[in-house]
Amino acid sequence: MQNIKLKYQQRIVVFLDVLGFKNKLYEFEVEAMSYADENNNSYKYISQKANDFVRVFKNVIGLMDKFNCNYYLFSDNICITVDPFNDKSLAVEILFTVSNLFKRFSEMGYFIRGGIDFGWMLDEEDIAFGVPLANAYLMESTQAIYPRIIISKKFVKFLNGFGLNDQDAFNKENFLKSSREIYHINPFYNVIKTDDKTGFFSEYKNVIEKALQQSQQEENIHVKFKWLAIEYNYFLAKYIDNITFYEQDISFEKEEIDKLKTLKITQL
Repeated sequence: MQNIKLKYQQRIVVFLDVLGFKNKLYEFEVEAMSYADENNNSYKYISQKANDFVRVFKNVIGLMDKFNCNYYLFSDNICITVDPFNDKSLAVEILFTVSNLFKRFSEMGYFIRGGIDFGWMLDEEDIAFGVPLANAYLMESTQAIYPRIIISKKFVKFLNGFGLNDQDAFNKENFLKSSREIYHINPFYNVIKTDDKTGFFSEYKNVIEKALQQSQQEENIHVKFKWLAIEYNYFLAKYIDNITFYEQDISFEKEEIDKLKTLKITQL
């Protein structure tokens, strides 16, 4: 081990935190204890909710298995590192993957926030540290605030350098939103990769409205979901008004567009 010399490599680094997950850990434990008691088996402490959480993470992140990446799940944090140099499309694919992860978790009632940076780091099977990982963590913990994934200016510059804005299904101006000096992923842009457009927005509407309702008595939590609801409404209206631009290969009936117009969140 003393003779091994670890090599710094350039990586895209994603650091994600599941909002409110620490409170869920107690629920997982209680469910596991209850399962053991109900089945008279103290050797099997099973939490279905915990298993569902891990299953969703593995299913989504499994989409990246064929690519050159590492990923780690620990407590309520997720870290993904990607080497984009052998396959430049990974710089975009990781954005769609994170967006997909955002939606899949939201369907279970969880919302994520995080940071993405790019730079030099040590990235081995069981070791990951370096400036971009520290930056991604700091963006998540100090800048993200709301359920959103912040993109560093360095990573935006990296995307611009590859000219990936011309890639199929990727339009940087619509996928990456800016708020003053902060860039973040627009999770709703993932609708362009979804066959059921109405179902996509309907599911998001339901989970966001549920989060708004459940956080009514917690101002610091409620304001975060209110921000997400406003973002959702803004993109839904923009999508409807520019639907032929977003979906150039699909024709829409008036009935479907009218249905989309009913999916605005009014509980604000």
